Amino acid sequence: MNTQPQPLKLIFRGRLEFGSERTFNMVLHHWNTRIENYFKTDILFKADQVFSHEDHALTVPQQVLMSTEKHWRSTTALLQEVAQFALAGKVGAWWVQNGQILAEYNIEPKSDKTAVAEFIRGRELAQQGGMELASEALTNAITKFERHALAYERRGYVNYKLKNFNDALYDFSKSIAINPNNPEPFYGRGKVRMLKNEWDTAVQDFDQAIKLSLAVQPIHWLSRLRKGDSLYHAKRFEEATKELKFFLQKNFVESDPNFRFRPKAEYLLGECEKMMKG
Repeated sequence: MNTQPQPLKLIFRGRLEFGSERTFNMVLHHWNTRIENYFKTDILFKADQVFSHEDHALTVPQQVLMSTEKHWRSTTALLQEVAQFALAGKVGAWWVQNGQILAEYNIEPKSDKTAVAEFIRGRELAQQGGMELASEALTNAITKFERHALAYERRGYVNYKLKNFNDALYDFSKSIAINPNNPEPFYGRGKVRMLKNEWDTAVQDFDQAIKLSLAVQPIHWLSRLRKGDSLYHAKRFEEATKELKFFLQKNFVESDPNFRFRPKAEYLLGECEKMMKG
């Protein structure tokens, strides 16, 4: 009888920025010490796979691993520990089965460092609708740590809501320049380009957001819908049809932000089919 546990499908992706050589060396020492004295062989990543001396960062390229629950818990625990030394960034971790998320971690710094605290305050203010104050807090975070890609992305979102579209475009582009592996700034920049009727470049941004996100994340499907919408306006009806049909094949639960966009996708698909028939 086979008593071996079934391997789990685990997905990791993200980056943590430590800001200085001193902090980076402290983190690396902590990582190695914790593995030697406690975690042993239970960590899914080796230090030389994820730590970069050149930019004082920890980077986990998006990857799917088959492993055990013990490795999942140990790896996410150690990532949580080292995240508290960081000035910015996040690492996402997903335990997925049959297209459903069984467990998810958004691993990020939570400390009283100004860059960290002001980013969190700005993000919360934006969620509550206090856009002007959110912009100030996010600017404070950027002032303290100029490579704060997530603060630029959130400030881009705030500027979008405030209808400061050129500022939003700058912020999303700056976020991408610092870390081109996050889907959110590509999605945000694509929406700004839609407003400017720059349909082809919007398609490119949404395509990047799709590639950088997971099919279990709402942003993946929102990006597909926006890509289909942009293709329709670019008069690329055949490509738009494929994207919209793909979106409509997905069954969204009511709590998914994509659920309310099904009528829009159906309308756009109908318009594409009319145009293709002439």
